[in-house]
Amino acid sequence: MSEQQIKDGYDRLEGALAPPLDSLQRVDRRVAARRRQRRTAVAGVATLGVLAVGGTVVVLASGDDGTGPAVANDTAGDPVSTLVLRRPDGSTYAFDDVKVSCTRPRTAAGDPISEAKGRIWMYSPIEFTGSEKGGDAQVTQPFVYFEGVVAKLHPDQTFSLPVDGPGDSDTFPMTFFVADTEGAPDGNEVSSAVSDATGTVRVLRASCDPVPVLQLDVTSTLGSEEEKTSLDVAGTLR
Repeated sequence: MSEQQIKDGYDRLEGALAPPLDSLQRVDRRVAARRRQRRTAVAGVATLGVLAVGGTVVVLASGDDGTGPAVANDTAGDPVSTLVLRRPDGSTYAFDDVKVSCTRPRTAAGDPISEAKGRIWMYSPIEFTGSEKGGDAQVTQPFVYFEGVVAKLHPDQTFSLPVDGPGDSDTFPMTFFVADTEGAPDGNEVSSAVSDATGTVRVLRASCDPVPVLQLDVTSTLGSEEEKTSLDVAGTLR
């Protein structure tokens, strides 16, 4: 696939915003942007990296045709998250509503967030107002996003941040991303792939067989994709 085809594909994702159905364009835009930047830098970063926020989101739907159930979860029940975002001013935001899936999420336009196979995803609700086309898209609540390559996630494996390179983001074993509504003028996006990210993401379990299961312990300071303030994110996913 050429650089222009990649760019065109991500541009299509960026144009899919329209409340409330087009809810996840921003996620992929940042992820897309990171992938473009890293592909260019390496020869050419979704988190994912897939995500773009501040005010642009992508709506995730599950099922290869976008018509399947919302998300496949462990039969033991919905995942329980204690992940919390902490800002420099001491304010916090809890990501207590998350989904785990091994089916590629798609934008409202039907485009998959990642063409890569063998992935597991975790994300919280992504909501926004306005539209990308109108130039007034704004994320209305922070969201968290994780993407991992199942074959590269081993039981009780600890990743020290940053997790980046040497290839583009599709080669990373995992990407951890948070979009925040704070950070003038259009919010902030932080990730595990930025050079000044620190801390750890510990993977206790990651499996798609027979059902999606993801268990994480996170103690991190994620670097800003927009050269803004780094943000602390810590907690567990069970």
